[in-house]
This record gives sequence, C-alpha cells and structure tokens, in this order.
Amino acid sequence: MHVDIIRRLWVCGILVAIAFFGAQAGYAETKKIGKVEFDQADLSDLVAFLREGASGTARNVIVDPRVNRELRVSLRLYDVTKGVAFAYAAELGGFDYREDRHAIRIVPRGVSVRPRPFLKRGSPVIVRRLSEIRMPKVEFEEANLGQVIEELVEATRMLDSSKKAINILLGPGVDPSSPVTLQLQNIPVGQVLKYIAQFSNLEIRIDGNAILLLKRKRVGR
Repeated sequence: MHVDIIRRLWVCGILVAIAFFGAQAGYAETKKIGKVEFDQADLSDLVAFLREGASGTARNVIVDPRVNRELRVSLRLYDVTKGVAFAYAAELGGFDYREDRHAIRIVPRGVSVRPRPFLKRGSPVIVRRLSEIRMPKVEFEEANLGQVIEELVEATRMLDSSKKAINILLGPGVDPSSPVTLQLQNIPVGQVLKYIAQFSNLEIRIDGNAILLLKRKRVGR
C-alpha cells in the first residue's frame, strides 16, 4: 500500500507547539502554528495546551465536573491557530467550551453540534485546492482508513506549490481501522476523498481549516 510520492518521516507522539490564545475573550490570535499533533491526548493534555499563553501569561481554564475525564483525542493539523486546533480537539473529544473575560470554561457538549463559525471561514479556498491538487497515482489495498488519511495529507503537502498540506481529520466515532482499497491515476485529491467517503459510508464536511470525514447520519424511517 502506498502513494508513490510519499515517504513517512515522523513517529507519532504528542506535539504541543507554542502558540497563544488571545488576551481578550472570544477570539484566538491570528498567529499560526506550523504543526499541532495530539496522539491519544487526555483532558489534562488539552487543558495544558489551552492554558499556555504569551510571555508567561496563562489563561484561566475551568473544567466542568460533568466533562468525561476518560476522553482521548488524536489529531494532526498544519498551519492553524491555537484556537482552531482546540476547537477541533473539542469536537473530536465530545465536549464544548465557553470564553468570558476571566476564564475559558470546558463544558459538556449540548444536544446539537454545530461547527464554530470561525472554522468555516475560507472554505472556498480548500474546495479550490481539492480540485487543483492532482494525485499521479493512488494505490491502497485493504489499508487502514487512518493510515490512508495520513498519506493523503502528506501527499497534498508534497504536491502543493507552496508545500502546505490540506488538513483532513476523522470525526468522532469514525473507525480508523476501516479497510480502504483504491487504485487510481491522475485524479484530484477531492475526488479521492469522495470515493473514500462513499465506500466507508461517511460524510464530508469542508471547513476553512480542515476537512472532516464524519459518520453518515441515519435517515429516519
């Protein structure tokens, strides 16, 4: 199983790069982090990531006791702000958060789940990149979905003229061990994702910072 242009160069682990949440409540600084990676990060890891502030100034973080302490989050994102990274971590981890003047409160997720508005900004750019970046050759034979996504992300980085990857994440409850078999040539990466989603019974959500593969909603009888 391989994508010809790819060579995997890293070993997974928790990478918490230095970036800063804005001093004022309600927005994250525009400074982007080159890479943010969580490998089975627990709630304390995520809180530590969120607390770290600029020039030694840390944000107050309060955790509601009803939040699941057993949650684990794995993700890899490139060129995103700290606020964006934490928003995706919250979605994958099944919790929410609120910001006020004095603290950030981590709370249980409500019944309805909607992506935060600032995540959607810039989605037309990603749509365009999905059609512009073409894969010379794609070969996967009973490969794990998680591995396939990692290789596609790295392929977009290698093929993009600016060497910037397209972030792709597996949403909550998506099984990363689901098998994927594809043999394709000279095809836009967006079409590759569509085939993967169709065969794995997933939906695609395109944000301004990442693409999420989500479990397909069941249609009521």
